[in-house]
Amino acid sequence: MASTPDTLYAEGIELWREGNVGAATDRIGRAVAAAPEIAAYRNSLGAILASAGHIAKGAALFRSALALAPAELGTWLNLGHALRTGSPAAEVQRTYARAVAADPASEAARATLSGFVAQTLNERGVAHFQRSELAEALAAFDLALAAAPLHTSALANSALALQRLGRGEDARTRYRRALALEPMLAEGHSNLANLDQTEIDHASALRRHRRAIAIATAPGLHSSLIFALCCAETTTNEQIFAEARRWEQRHAWPVYPLNRPLEVDRSPERRLRLGWCSADLSNHPVGRNLIGVFERLDRSAFASLIYGDLRQPDPVTTRFLGAAEAWRETRGIADAAVAEMIHADRIDILVMVAGHTFGNRPGIAAYRPAPLQLAFGDVTTSGLTAMDGWLTDRVLHPETTTERFTERLIRLPCLVLHEAPAGAPAPQPKATPGITFGSMNNPHKFNGAVFAAWARILQALPQSRLLLKYVNAYESPKLKKTILDAFAHHGIASDRLRFVAGRVPLSEHLAVLSQVDIALDPFPFNGSTTTFEALWMGIPVVTLVGERFVARMGASSLAQIGLTELVARDADDYVARAVALAHDRDRLSHLRLTLRDRVASSPLCDGPAHARSFEAVLRQLWCQWCQGQGPGPAAG
Repeated sequence: MASTPDTLYAEGIELWREGNVGAATDRIGRAVAAAPEIAAYRNSLGAILASAGHIAKGAALFRSALALAPAELGTWLNLGHALRTGSPAAEVQRTYARAVAADPASEAARATLSGFVAQTLNERGVAHFQRSELAEALAAFDLALAAAPLHTSALANSALALQRLGRGEDARTRYRRALALEPMLAEGHSNLANLDQTEIDHASALRRHRRAIAIATAPGLHSSLIFALCCAETTTNEQIFAEARRWEQRHAWPVYPLNRPLEVDRSPERRLRLGWCSADLSNHPVGRNLIGVFERLDRSAFASLIYGDLRQPDPVTTRFLGAAEAWRETRGIADAAVAEMIHADRIDILVMVAGHTFGNRPGIAAYRPAPLQLAFGDVTTSGLTAMDGWLTDRVLHPETTTERFTERLIRLPCLVLHEAPAGAPAPQPKATPGITFGSMNNPHKFNGAVFAAWARILQALPQSRLLLKYVNAYESPKLKKTILDAFAHHGIASDRLRFVAGRVPLSEHLAVLSQVDIALDPFPFNGSTTTFEALWMGIPVVTLVGERFVARMGASSLAQIGLTELVARDADDYVARAVALAHDRDRLSHLRLTLRDRVASSPLCDGPAHARSFEAVLRQLWCQWCQGQGPGPAAG
């Protein structure tokens, strides 16, 4: 006896439940052919096909079912779900709105519509955020939250946008709301920790970073903890080293057994293929420090390939692209797959740039995709036994260094190269009376010991003032209150501090900087770009030399221009040198008008010499490796 359409349909549904998609499709397809007027058959067949990946066929069946039963809520929802793959967001939104119109009382339909609208707006906000369009990003996130107030991702993303806009308290409120909804949101804990750092609460930041890595194993979250340790005034070298080794244990040890031998041409003088792995090859301090070397490398001896995240290309990115043999986009690609790219490109020397800073990927090196692997521009050791060398100089890492590291130190004559800031106003004699000290550093480098030293300097010079500027950080009332309270504790009145907020072009930033007489370097995390910009504007920088890489950057820069008399040994010496310099008005006037030429003719700005020394070091390391030797004497 022939099967009826209802029998075929029932058999098909049962087969689908059993996982037999082919037989289910056959049975229900026959039911549709036998009874083409029944919308439910078409809807079910569409659902089977869509779930099997045949989206277009499924959507066509949903539409034909709706032509027969236009008020069927479930079919409208099925069509909306199908259209989410590859269709314009507006079309999906209209489809979900039709579902709501079909059954206005359906909470599921309303929730689906609001959730989709919120997700679409959230994705639009993320796109704006990645282009640094912060106001537009926040507007999109706010619209997403208007559609779905409990959308955790939109809450957390809007908090991050608010944080970047300098609205710290608003950001904190939204982070807390997101974490109340989803307590295991590791990125929320980590971002809130970053806000704590910016507002100079290092103890809370460290607690939150540790909470984040207890929830999730993402390597970037763990790197954020290492960075935070470098900012905290009480952290020891041993603690930082131990955390870097824990990073290796957690993220690299599982990978090491997967590494395979490399087939390498060991010719010592052949053209070498250099791989540069970085998310910062743009108008970023790291990119600006590296571009002058990158462009000047001898292309007959070295071929440079970049493995990086383009994010928001800018003129500096364009320069990197012009000097590179190839750029491999790595955004959204797993470490193992990036390592496979590097291996396939037969890279000889891989340079991991600023590994434990935001957006960078030290885990790629754990796969050992290149025979020689070097760290450049990181805040501390990578902690990886797979990293062969750490590029540095003799001031950053003297022979007596007590810093701990897994790599071997590769000392260049000068580690960091700077370029003349475009549009910088010429240094002018200062006309205003009194002494203005200043710092343009990120507040996460500040701490109680820094404030105590700065307050002692201001106490010794009653007519002096302190100017603080860092993009829009000082739009935060909480940050300003934290700093004012710290100085009030030392007897310094609020009218002696001046906060400058707002993102402005570099030329305007340097014009504000020119109001400073003496720049004060924070410790133990010194400035680098901020130090160079001050020196370029004729402003001497007083620094305190510490016991690790980030605590010796100021000393390294000043050594290159012969101003070691501004390098202090301890806090008392730091205060004394700043006060003595403030009293020496003739010296300040002379430096104001001569420092730029002094810096311009120093190794800090000598691109050709820097490139030649870099090439010589790379060639020497390669020759040593070809002979079965390591890259240099072991240390640490």
